[in-house]
Amino acid sequence: MVVVERSAKFARDNGCLLRIYVEKSDQKTDRNLRGYYDAMRTNGHPFDMVSASKYNPLTAAELRETLYEFKAKEKSSPLMQIADVLLWPMCIGGYDPNNRAYTALREAGTLIDCKLASEDVPQRGIKYSCWDLGHERRKDQSPID
Repeated sequence: MVVVERSAKFARDNGCLLRIYVEKSDQKTDRNLRGYYDAMRTNGHPFDMVSASKYNPLTAAELRETLYEFKAKEKSSPLMQIADVLLWPMCIGGYDPNNRAYTALREAGTLIDCKLASEDVPQRGIKYSCWDLGHERRKDQSPID
């Protein structure tokens, strides 16, 4: 949900609508993912309003305006293959900022963090705090550097 909400912010900043594609899984997981998407469009983000306020979350109305489509795609889909190639380095970058694939994406300026003003990264960028070293890493090595 965090990645969808942050992606929606980026889409809105650029005057775009957002399509959410996920990799198909089992029926229960697919239903749950669709349910999370629908709930975000109906109710907004599910996080505590007070603690989430520092992230300037989008409202339910803003999410409805921005979230255009949700589809589950097969793993064999070329789009899902590309997503896997890009997602893994972003995930491992939270643990290992020197990972070669992550470093290549950062140096090429393709990570969302590289496209944001430094003050916007904590609210709109990759959420490294999901990883143990996240906060420490963000202070020492910003992808914008």
